[in-house]
Amino acid sequence: MKIAVCVKYVPVVSRIQFDYENKVIQREGVPSEINPFDLLGINMAVDLKDGDADSVVALSMGPPNAAEGLTQCYALGADRAVLLSDRALAGSDTLATAQALSLALQRESPDLIVCGRNSSDAETGQVGPEVAELMGLPHVSNVRKLEIDRAANRITVERATDEGYQVLQCPLPAVVCVTEGAGQERYPGREEMAEAETKTVEQLTCADLTDDLSLFGLEGSPTWVEDIRLVEPDRLGVVIRDETPEEAARQIAEHLRERLASLAEAEGQDSDDAALPHYAGGDRPIWVVAELSEDGVRQVTLEMLGKARALTPITQSEVVAVVISDNPDDEGSRFAVMRQLMDGSPDRILTLDAGGLGPVCGRGVADSLANAIADNPPYAVLFAATADGRDLAARIAARLRLGLTGDAIDLEINDAGQLVQLKPALGGNVVAPILSKTLPNLVTLRPGVLTPAAPESDAKLVQMVAIPPATPDGADVTLVSEHFSEEHGALELTSAEVVVGVGMGVGEDGVATAQQLASSIGASICTTRNVVHSGWLPHHIQVGISGRTIAPQVYLAVGIRGAFNHTVGIQKAGVILAINRNHRAAIFRAADFGIVGDWSEYLPAVAEAIKPVLAEYGLG
Repeated sequence: MKIAVCVKYVPVVSRIQFDYENKVIQREGVPSEINPFDLLGINMAVDLKDGDADSVVALSMGPPNAAEGLTQCYALGADRAVLLSDRALAGSDTLATAQALSLALQRESPDLIVCGRNSSDAETGQVGPEVAELMGLPHVSNVRKLEIDRAANRITVERATDEGYQVLQCPLPAVVCVTEGAGQERYPGREEMAEAETKTVEQLTCADLTDDLSLFGLEGSPTWVEDIRLVEPDRLGVVIRDETPEEAARQIAEHLRERLASLAEAEGQDSDDAALPHYAGGDRPIWVVAELSEDGVRQVTLEMLGKARALTPITQSEVVAVVISDNPDDEGSRFAVMRQLMDGSPDRILTLDAGGLGPVCGRGVADSLANAIADNPPYAVLFAATADGRDLAARIAARLRLGLTGDAIDLEINDAGQLVQLKPALGGNVVAPILSKTLPNLVTLRPGVLTPAAPESDAKLVQMVAIPPATPDGADVTLVSEHFSEEHGALELTSAEVVVGVGMGVGEDGVATAQQLASSIGASICTTRNVVHSGWLPHHIQVGISGRTIAPQVYLAVGIRGAFNHTVGIQKAGVILAINRNHRAAIFRAADFGIVGDWSEYLPAVAEAIKPVLAEYGLG
């Protein structure tokens, strides 16, 4: 068996500096590393080898210094290493990157292709699914456990979802994108590196792949970055030290009340209660692909409908909700979903019966929706930046050769009438305005950062039109079982108004106490990557680059040091409070108000003090 692992050599994002005055990213002297998720992939692939007949080849695309990362792959146990490096690749977006990698992978004919869930510098998570689509292969993302059945030539995987996890089976060859749990965070030692440096990294250029160099680089990229916007820190950074728990809590409560009042005043000035016009039948429709849960329509769907409706005064677009359901014969459930969707005031609803198509992340649903988009191209298609939304959007983008912006936090219309998709990068310190050369615009939007549409009192059920299911073509994934988590308020986290974040500083024995205190103020619980790795709390409530993005009115970080890979997930919070015994903790720079002290002494007093303030503003 041959396993190919796609590896990106990325800058250590936490070491990048930003000159906010001159709007410049300072990369000089910043070291690089194997993308953390790709590192998991290499270690998993090496562990899957069964004897000398199996081999692992590491493939990277990048400048010549990316060979350093491939040398590390040799040291970790890879049998071969291949670097695709060419000036023609400069400026490649995700689709052009996937095009180059897919051609290089075809030369290898691997049985299994492994990619990391996303890269730490760009955070898109699009390349793996796009590679799979371009190669005509099934894929599974967010894989945290994988077993190979060599006799049946298939894999069984656990796929982390926003509500728990799925068990899926998939025939080989296939593509998997791995996340935490899939492999060990194992690093090479000196002896391994010394031996690896004696091995040759094979070199490829674009000419080795194809004569058509227009597939790569800026010419082959359907999206481009207009400019960059540095995001200056805007937190107040008030730190309370050397006070009793009661006095510190009193000050925090006063600060919180003042800050919430200021935010409420600013929100009131920005709000516009005027009814938005409808353009049913307009020739520039915006499609919103609805996200459903066991309880109906998820909040992110109403957020996307709200953004689509906010754009209509400029675009004069019909707003169309797209519902993908595997139980269309359940009239009661179907009617309830349609009624919930009407809170978002769509002008029309498209429905896709996915009962015979397999899971939403599979090829059958992607092919069906891609056919519908190609037959009647809209102006834009909005997906949620969730496990299913990211996979679905990426496969459709590759199938139709369309630009795709992943994990956007907002949308604008510029003076030329183009959709500007605002995407954070480099740990959230940069926002990149991305435009597409192709129509329709495809974008995934982060849950919890947009304003839901205001329900219209006279909203009525609208026309519903069925999307024809596509005829299955080729191998696909099969859903074996689905498991939903009912603990820790995972489903409510992205729309929670008050959230308490639990970090390593709480300690395993303190988690239950922190949860009880959070419950006493009506707060949901979230956590960090290290806590999840330690097994104290589940992955689906992790916040940050490899977890969720949240935007509560109040966020209280308890025992969290404040590394960028966590704080990128809380940047949209209204007020950030922090308790940490280390006065140098980075969380204080990311917070409005903080207390230096032991959480077990200060959190009970803070919870009691802010409870009436939260009640005053109807929070919790």
